[in-house]
Amino acid sequence: MGSGLGILKLLRGVRQLELHRLILALIIFCLLSMAFLAYYVSNSPKIKDPPPLPFSDCGGGGGMLLGVSTGAAGGETGGQRLPLFLPVRQGRLHEVKTIDNSRTEPVVLVFVESIYSQMGQEIIAILESSRFHYRTEIAPAKGDMPTLTEHNRGRYVLIIYENVLKYVNLDAWNRDLLDKYCTEYGVGVIGFFKATENSLHSAQLKGFPLFLHSHLGLRDYRINPSAPLLYITKPNQVEQGSLPGDDWTIFLSNHSTYEPVLLATPKSSDPLAHFGPGPLQTLYATVVQDLGLHDGIQRVLFGNNLNYWLHKLVFVDAIGYLTGKRLCLSLDRHILVDVDDIFVGKEGTRMKVSDVEAAACFCRPLP
Repeated sequence: MGSGLGILKLLRGVRQLELHRLILALIIFCLLSMAFLAYYVSNSPKIKDPPPLPFSDCGGGGGMLLGVSTGAAGGETGGQRLPLFLPVRQGRLHEVKTIDNSRTEPVVLVFVESIYSQMGQEIIAILESSRFHYRTEIAPAKGDMPTLTEHNRGRYVLIIYENVLKYVNLDAWNRDLLDKYCTEYGVGVIGFFKATENSLHSAQLKGFPLFLHSHLGLRDYRINPSAPLLYITKPNQVEQGSLPGDDWTIFLSNHSTYEPVLLATPKSSDPLAHFGPGPLQTLYATVVQDLGLHDGIQRVLFGNNLNYWLHKLVFVDAIGYLTGKRLCLSLDRHILVDVDDIFVGKEGTRMKVSDVEAAACFCRPLP
């Protein structure tokens, strides 16, 4: 009898041991599966091919112009040039050069910090809502650049960097590879610089005659009417008042390749004192367009992210300009009116004439 009980206890212990081992094995399997999934997701490119956009009135020719630039103080037909850089440069006329980007596929290559980054998701959201084909890649600091050509054609018509520092700090091999691709196939670059706590207050953009000054508070946003990329965005408009946040970045340069797109006035002259004396009314560029006169590559650089609504408009215009209007939006506008909300809505929420005029203020009218 005692031996039988001993055998039963032994069998029970073996079963419990086997159960513990099974549970441990399941836990280890789940952890390995999660680790593999996280690695796969973080290293796999995201490809989105939405349906093509119907033909619009935004053109679509293969060629594009580098543009005509005059100095910040120079005059120009259609309005006086706004002051931009310090010191003010003299007006100069530059030869117009044509770049053919018809040898590229109408796909945008987006380099993001990670698939979870908020800025990257904002870029992707605009591309998807505009029905532009795109492909995302994790921005490489070192290592292989994604394949840029196939069968003697460029795979991408535009390069977008969520963080422009990832672009300028590329290793020599990848940077040379990307620059050669851009010059040979007429591909432009869009980059964003969002200042953080660790960002330098003043620095020169590596490899460019362009200086950045960050952590600024700005006010009175203006659109430069002479910026070549403007299409949907209406020129000669001013957004009065302070801009949200104190983490704006301005661009300073004397090189004629840089054309201001959006300009603002600093709230205080103290942070800019080392650039020399200047009135608070001086305008500084927060978004600049590189006409390609420095190295043959056109770029548009933003001194903040896409949270501010006017940046979204300029971003879409930059895509249209740098792709020779192969990727752009029509000027046609369709408005859906919900009668219940507009005319019988709660007091204080009904749309007025002034609301419609304010919404249309920054967009061009129909041709």
